[in-house]
Amino acid sequence: MDTEIVLVIGASVFTFFLLMFLFNFVLKYQRKNLAHMRERELMQSNFDQILLQSQLEIQEQTLQHIGRELHDNIGQMASLIKINLNTILMNDPDKASRKIEETKLLTMQMIADVKSLSIKLNSERITRIGLSSALEYETERINKTEEFNATYSLEGHLPDIDANRTIILYRIVQEALNNIIKHSAAKNVAVRLQTDENLVTLAISDDGKGFNVEDTLKNSNGAGLHNLKKRASLIRSILTIESKQGNGTLIKIVMPIAYEPTSSH
Repeated sequence: MDTEIVLVIGASVFTFFLLMFLFNFVLKYQRKNLAHMRERELMQSNFDQILLQSQLEIQEQTLQHIGRELHDNIGQMASLIKINLNTILMNDPDKASRKIEETKLLTMQMIADVKSLSIKLNSERITRIGLSSALEYETERINKTEEFNATYSLEGHLPDIDANRTIILYRIVQEALNNIIKHSAAKNVAVRLQTDENLVTLAISDDGKGFNVEDTLKNSNGAGLHNLKKRASLIRSILTIESKQGNGTLIKIVMPIAYEPTSSH
């Protein structure tokens, strides 16, 4: 009889601890699952914020460029058209005919330039034309300043990259190039895009004055570099910066073609 009681008590105790173990296991699993869901929501929120910020910055950059084009290029052509029209001498048919033809050509060029600018105003232009064409456009924009010799090259076949990653990658490069224009005192700038089966590698280099990367990252001037790294991490990319004073700068972004958003921390 005593043995049976001991067995019953033992079985009850075992069952109790087993139930407690299962209860704690399920509770921990639910907590972990809830934390994972919250982390994914935070990751998506961070990604959406960075994406929106990148889109707005691209639009702002585009508007600044269009403003310069309107002032420096289209404004100049409009002035020439006005001068031509005001100086046409109707009593000299030959000269008048030449002036009119020149004015027609200027007008056609101005219409083409205005059409080109209107296309650039489209916020979807970057994803529509693709990353490679967008980067080539950026180097052409820099060359128009006549302060730099900028080149772009593509090695390998660029696979389809989704619109969100394209926008963030483009903005990273655009921001890096803007820093070169403002701070590097460089003469030559190169943008290289390389692809293989698994990776896309972007490299932006210049022959400017360079800087101490560690010191810059530690002080307030390094906020821009931290921002570049944060954006890269959101699209599972690794961004590295190599620079020494007097030896230029190399920024490299390595991104896997297969993709799933990740946290920024």
